[in-house]
Amino acid sequence: MLTILLFTACNPVDKSDSGEDTPVERASCEVPLPVIDWSDSGMPTEGLEGVEDELALLDLSQLSDPVDISELLPLFRGLIAYALEIAPADLPNELSHQQALQVGKLGEVVLASVLLGQEDGSGMDVSFFRRGFHHYYTCSRAFPTTLEGLQEVYGSYNSAQGTIVDSIAKCGDRNLLTVGTDVFVAESLVDGVVRETEVLLRNQRTDGQLEFLVYDANGHLTNRTQFPTVGNGPHVVTSSPYACMTCHLNADTTPTTWGYDVLMPATGPCM
Repeated sequence: MLTILLFTACNPVDKSDSGEDTPVERASCEVPLPVIDWSDSGMPTEGLEGVEDELALLDLSQLSDPVDISELLPLFRGLIAYALEIAPADLPNELSHQQALQVGKLGEVVLASVLLGQEDGSGMDVSFFRRGFHHYYTCSRAFPTTLEGLQEVYGSYNSAQGTIVDSIAKCGDRNLLTVGTDVFVAESLVDGVVRETEVLLRNQRTDGQLEFLVYDANGHLTNRTQFPTVGNGPHVVTSSPYACMTCHLNADTTPTTWGYDVLMPATGPCM
């Protein structure tokens, strides 16, 4: 998603907890995020609704405790590690229900995905995982809900000098901006207007992996992102952070568990 520059500046300071200013509004799963409609040309896996109800109907006690995840594909284990905020090297071969459920709904999604995967023989139902991950992830991380709030937390970039690049991910102009040593911002431009702002955070997670945020054209946090199509057709709307993670995937993190820590992936539709 954010593919070109590493930025250097002062470390970000979260002023929302200092008591000096009005607290920054944070995302909550109790309040729906603003979204862009899915593309007319096709809806991704995450667009299938009803995952909350399906999750509520599953009996997770049918899954062994702990559950053996040692034979899952490295990609599957990497998704589990990321959802549970466990460093890939530390993901156990046997995952206890308690370890998963301590992170809340995302832990339920992990266990349910493994349960459904055992039932169909795949080991992990990735489609269900993606739907649950999409539904709960961005809203559960307490990200600032607006770009104004993001800048309150990590520092303003309104007066920063950006660098315009021809993006291999977005097939057009992106304005890259400096915020802090661990914060990377890219504004996707269409006819000179910011269509969305993508933010990459480093050193914000206890597992050492990257964090991915998307803000829409109005500067509001969302869990969807837009990508170009071949031939300059309508843009495709897909999910965040999953779409971002597919570019920043590190298949060499460990032999058994992939990670999401690649700062500058050389992948994209316009590579």
